[in-house]
Amino acid sequence: MQSVRKGRVSLVERATDEIRAQIVSGAWPVGSRIPPESALSETLGVSRASVREAVRSLVHSGLLEPRQGDGTFVLCDDDSALALRRRLERAELSHVTQVRQGLDVVAARQAATHRTDRQLAGIEAALARRGAALAAQDGEAFTAADAEFHVLVAEAGDNPVLADIYRSLSAALREELRRAACLDTATAAPDDPHSRLTDAIRDRDPRAAVDAAVLLLAGHVRDLALPVGD
Repeated sequence: MQSVRKGRVSLVERATDEIRAQIVSGAWPVGSRIPPESALSETLGVSRASVREAVRSLVHSGLLEPRQGDGTFVLCDDDSALALRRRLERAELSHVTQVRQGLDVVAARQAATHRTDRQLAGIEAALARRGAALAAQDGEAFTAADAEFHVLVAEAGDNPVLADIYRSLSAALREELRRAACLDTATAAPDDPHSRLTDAIRDRDPRAAVDAAVLLLAGHVRDLALPVGD
């Protein structure tokens, strides 16, 4: 029985090492979706259960991130990015929000200037998932979609450093959204800042994008009950 268990563990470790190697080598770039479980099982020559455990291990370590209904994505590919992400997870939520007050404006302006049609489609899809989760009053799905929306905006800005920072921020961002109880105050109306930001990115209007980002952040500050001047 012990040898069977040891063999299973070694298969999981092998799968984990091979998946990690694909990430570190850049074969699967940060922000990309990894192949589905069935394809990985066939490629690596291990069972789907072993693949599942390997992926779970890499999610736990911070290299991968599952997105509900959309697969598993590469979150970071080096130890320094992972260290930053873990540091952010320990940060005070007010400090995360203060950092976002600078970064969200830059991300919005950059996305409106540089986005591709494919990136716009991703942003619109995340906004739609956010609206569907809001209508269903599904807190977890809403938080995931909202956080993904912001990461996708950053990725559309043609600035890999900014995108890496936002991917590292994603876990802290989800916690910020939960703490702020954003589901209770959110709206899917056309004048919602998320919708306005998407419209501005679609129209390639950097000024309108910045205005929407400022409004969006003001809402987070209000929901977290942070001092306005902080």
